[in-house]
Amino acid sequence: MNAELKQELIDWGVNWEEVKARLVGNEDLVEKFMLKFIDDPSMERLKKGLDNNDPKEAFQGAHALKGVASNLALEGDGFLNQIKEITEILRPERIDNAPQVYEKLRPKYDELIRILSKYK
Repeated sequence: MNAELKQELIDWGVNWEEVKARLVGNEDLVEKFMLKFIDDPSMERLKKGLDNNDPKEAFQGAHALKGVASNLALEGDGFLNQIKEITEILRPERIDNAPQVYEKLRPKYDELIRILSKYK
């Protein structure tokens, strides 16, 4: 496990102990799955659904992102809570204020991707 990556992820807001416990204490596995997050298409699927005013597509992206973010304990600055919020907004297949929530969570997502990209 790269110690610098670990510290940057903790500083970003990853609940390190939770994700490490989920992956049976294996920090190399934590690193592997964190770096795989770069290629996860969920956020782009959410954005595409919002851009196309397609709440079903947006929900599918948000729901998948919620699962990944939960498994990786991506809690930074309310990131996981915002994903949960947007998922519930979209669940009844309505857009409502989902774009506003998306605009709040996108910068934190982009920050995480920048961190991970340095180590891939």
